[in-house]
Amino acid sequence: MIYTCTTNPSLDYYITFTSALSLGQNNRSDLEMYEAGGKGVNVSIMLNNFHIPSVCLGFIGGFTKDYYLSFISNYPNIQPLFTTIKENTRINVKIMDDKYETSLNAKGPFITKEEFEKFKKRTLNIYNDDIFVLSGSVQDEIEDDIVNLVHELYEDGVKIVLDSDASIIDRCLDINCFMIKLNDNYFTDGKDIVTTCKDFVKKGIKNVMYSNAHKPSYLFTEEHCYKCETIENSLVNSTGSSDSMVAGFLYSSLRGASSYETFKYANAASLATSLSNDLDSKKIIEDRFNSIEVIVL
Repeated sequence: MIYTCTTNPSLDYYITFTSALSLGQNNRSDLEMYEAGGKGVNVSIMLNNFHIPSVCLGFIGGFTKDYYLSFISNYPNIQPLFTTIKENTRINVKIMDDKYETSLNAKGPFITKEEFEKFKKRTLNIYNDDIFVLSGSVQDEIEDDIVNLVHELYEDGVKIVLDSDASIIDRCLDINCFMIKLNDNYFTDGKDIVTTCKDFVKKGIKNVMYSNAHKPSYLFTEEHCYKCETIENSLVNSTGSSDSMVAGFLYSSLRGASSYETFKYANAASLATSLSNDLDSKKIIEDRFNSIEVIVL
């Protein structure tokens, strides 16, 4: 079973404008929609589109909780196993006009020790060879607890996938994660992408992936290094494209595909999502598959 964990999910409110926004003025939107957000939740939604079941872990609460769960209920292959908290699940605003995509992301709720302990009990059924995907930012007050949990799960034989804060990844480099995904937030100190990723493989990480919407993506394994150039297209929405890459990677890996095909499929999933207003279907992704060019370095 695949377990995705989003410690700070969000109810995402999308607002689209066909013309440029006028700052300090009244702007009337052309389209609005809500969706259950959060990086791990996005991974589960994409896996649902692949007909792969998953369990969603994390924290939700307040007046937004029931509305959030109503969206999750639309996906038959997702089992919500969230921990209820006192504070409200945050609302993030995603604004699209004719030129820019702007996100207004709330900080989110504070997680108490008692709430984390309830959450941890929900992880007791994660067993050997299950996959635990930690995605997105982790609140400061529970970072130590999450790092300890990741180590405990690894010791139990769980495959670990990390697409989270740089501090979380750095503190988990002592275990042989199945996959870690990095973006530019990890390289703010000027570290070289290729050298860093190769060093992580030497430390025992099975798969190290780097992605950025406007730069080539990479996959590093013990045997191979792959590079995928960006494809110039009209970006519709970048939200979820990185998470679709993680889901596409997992789906292709579970099918037993080669690392080359898995990386290609992950990029096809990311591309398809970035060119639509939603997390795309399996058919659309497979239609994009042949347009992806992967280079063996």
